[in-house]
Amino acid sequence: MAKVLALVVAVFAALGLAYYNLFLPRQQPAANIKVEITPERVERGRYLVINVLQCVDCHSERDWGLYGGPPQEPVGAGRACLTRDTEAAGVNVGQENFPGVLCIRNITPDNDTGLGRWTDGEIIRAVREGVDHQGKGLFPIMPYFVFAKVADADMAAVVAYLRSMQPVRSAQTPQRQVDFPLNMLIQLWPKPVKGPVVAPEPSDRIAYGRYLATIARCEFCHTPRPMNSMEGFPGREYAGGMPFFLTSERIMYTMNLTPHESGLGNWTREQFIQLFRDRAVPRPVSLKENTLMNWSAFAGMTDEDLGALFDFFRSLPPVPYQQEPI
Repeated sequence: MAKVLALVVAVFAALGLAYYNLFLPRQQPAANIKVEITPERVERGRYLVINVLQCVDCHSERDWGLYGGPPQEPVGAGRACLTRDTEAAGVNVGQENFPGVLCIRNITPDNDTGLGRWTDGEIIRAVREGVDHQGKGLFPIMPYFVFAKVADADMAAVVAYLRSMQPVRSAQTPQRQVDFPLNMLIQLWPKPVKGPVVAPEPSDRIAYGRYLATIARCEFCHTPRPMNSMEGFPGREYAGGMPFFLTSERIMYTMNLTPHESGLGNWTREQFIQLFRDRAVPRPVSLKENTLMNWSAFAGMTDEDLGALFDFFRSLPPVPYQQEPI
């Protein structure tokens, strides 16, 4: 009996390994498209990449001597790798020591170290589906599970802007090395985006505000969730209290964005917009007084878009603020 059981376990293990190697990550071929580069599309893409999606915040070194840590030149050329000694090395503020080595890539159109040899479809698939140009799953520090909601038209604008950036040749970086079991789990999370993705009309203030709040990752940061989970606690959407680590000694808790009195209950739209305008120019600050949120980038959003965010937040059920345990 024991031999039969061992044989069954071995067969299932072999089948599981074969499925993992042959069919994961879940993916579809990169779309065979060529984005037309127009001034309007490039400008929309610049706005999205810098002020809304804030791609360059992750893909650039950041100046933590200024409030909000704005990206440093050369913008988009990647940054120091996450390693087991990340915190000790004093780099990649906001990241705990990483279980392995993960290098944040160059997203400028350099042929050798950036996206120059990627097709437009491969870029779109990576951003929204978490699969790179070689068909491998991306580590979910890249928020493709959020960017899956980016509309097709906006995604084309992002590609147009990335193509228009000045190519920067960055240093060659080591291949990703992630400890078990994360190295296996990476392949489980990506999934294809099926069908067209269309943004709501900006005239629908609440629906468009929800769209912006999603793709700008307001929901991801301001909705408390269990540690190491991508799913928030039900009924606590946008209620704040999620801890983020600026350094080992500096823990930040996100603000409550619901209309509860502990959140935006007494705010006006004008006060909400002015909160961003007042932080448009980053001031010098010590690391202990800094924040992970790049206020100066979000301050570049239009009054209409910030107002739509406010209108959406005010439509939410009011939820009391509470800090999540560390």
